Amino acid sequence: MNQIVEEIKRLFFQSQIPVFGIARASSLEDEPSGYRPSDMLPSAESILCCGIPVPKGIFKCQEKSEWMYWRAANIYYRNIDMVLMQVARIIEERGETAVPVFG
Repeated sequence: MNQIVEEIKRLFFQSQIPVFGIARASSLEDEPSGYRPSDMLPSAESILCCGIPVPKGIFKCQEKSEWMYWRAANIYYRNIDMVLMQVARIIEERGETAVPVFG
């Protein structure tokens, strides 16, 4: 497991995704129906969350602030989605099952 985690860390670092964490899937089982890890994958044991900090200037932008935010989000989401697909491949190459959840 530690080898997989280290490989995922390297991938996030190389992909400029500095924020991520891993937790037990059971920690979210009290969430409403449709939001629990087991709703997506009944055998889920772990969840991995990641993100990219948005530059503060995008939120302080006086003109076209909404356009600026959605442009940044589009770029960031595409990058994160691509990396999550790679993470799923890494996990599944080790004989496990992974579901990348986007958005």
